Amino acid sequence: MISASPMTVFILMLIGLMLGIFSGYYLFVILGGLGVIFGYIFWGPGVVNMIFLNVFGTMKNYTLLAIPLFIFMGNMLEISGVAEKLFKILGITLGGLRGGLAVAALVISILFAATTGVVGASVVTMGLLFLPAMLRNNYDKGLASGVICAGGTLGILIPPSIMLVVYGPAAGISVGRLFYAALVPGVLMGLMYITYVLVRAYLNPEFAPPLPLEERQKYTTKEKFLGIIINVLPVFAIILAVLGAIWFGIAPPTEAAAIGAFASMIVALIYGKLSVKVLKDTLYRTLQTSSMIYMVIIFAGLFVGVFMRLGGDQVVKQALLGLPFGKWGIFAVMMLVVFILGFLMDWIASLLIIVPIFTPIAATLGFNPIWFAATVCIMYQTSFLTPPFAYAIFYLKGIAPPEVTTKDIIKGVWPFVLIQLFTVLLVTVFPQIILWLPNKIM
Repeated sequence: MISASPMTVFILMLIGLMLGIFSGYYLFVILGGLGVIFGYIFWGPGVVNMIFLNVFGTMKNYTLLAIPLFIFMGNMLEISGVAEKLFKILGITLGGLRGGLAVAALVISILFAATTGVVGASVVTMGLLFLPAMLRNNYDKGLASGVICAGGTLGILIPPSIMLVVYGPAAGISVGRLFYAALVPGVLMGLMYITYVLVRAYLNPEFAPPLPLEERQKYTTKEKFLGIIINVLPVFAIILAVLGAIWFGIAPPTEAAAIGAFASMIVALIYGKLSVKVLKDTLYRTLQTSSMIYMVIIFAGLFVGVFMRLGGDQVVKQALLGLPFGKWGIFAVMMLVVFILGFLMDWIASLLIIVPIFTPIAATLGFNPIWFAATVCIMYQTSFLTPPFAYAIFYLKGIAPPEVTTKDIIKGVWPFVLIQLFTVLLVTVFPQIILWLPNKIM
């Protein structure tokens, strides 16, 4: 064991983390390896005990059981085909508007965000359904791509959200309260996306032209109305099963996730999509995604545990509180750090690194913990759309037609990143956007 000052350890661990990130190796291996190496060098063999305790603590965390259940629910709903049927009828209903298909895609994205917290599944599903239809109707490739990427990531903010499930235990905050806090800003962000599309389509009609008249006349008004009602009902049933169970005090988030998983199976059964093969494939995909998330949680926790044990958190706290910017200047710096980390690494790892460090600082500055947590999660929305680690862009590029280039996608997402940043500004100036619903219900 080598003796070193907290500042020295902080600098060395930061350099190691940056080198590890840019090496392109698996992030959980980088975090775990750095935790073990620095822990053994500057702390001693006690770091081995931390590994076992961290694994055991994560696996027995009852709240985190909601993660595989919500992932299963999202995968099962994707298989049911509800989104495909809803887009078909809603797209024709709104097709007379400039940008009508994009608006339909965003409305469905908001609805489905309340049924799944998995960005990959959302972006891929929405991309396969919506992108070809918009391109066939001569939509601008950038606008169409931006709509898919931004709409698909809403599920990480609008509850039930995997991000909120991870954030709650890390910060010692009720996941149920975080669900209430994130709902209004999440829906507000989705509505601002829709407003942007409508304004953009109005100013530049060639970017998002309306559907041809013969397409819009395929269904009568009655058929359109009934089609929307019939296909929206299953989505609302799942939303009510999950969020209703929490809001009405019937079940906490973990049990509500189990209710939602069961409800998604019922929906798939009603639509004739449930079979032994489908169930097996869904369980396998759920296991893959859940295992990845748990590995990052475990090893990010190890890295942070060693970092704090060696005094790194105190170095950060003293540096931030010593800034001559005042309370809101320090808050702006913390948000900037979150934004930059979104460029560099996976949101789970970066969230688990900054939450244990920033939460006490926010409390010292007098910020409401629920408001601060929700604001951080809103800022993390940008991480899915900002290269080089922009997962939504990668997911969409993987399933997009060849004529849609990565440049088209990146060009299309930047206006939505600006909307996300504007949402952060809004909730900062008007904190009741976040706090109103938790205060009313709780």
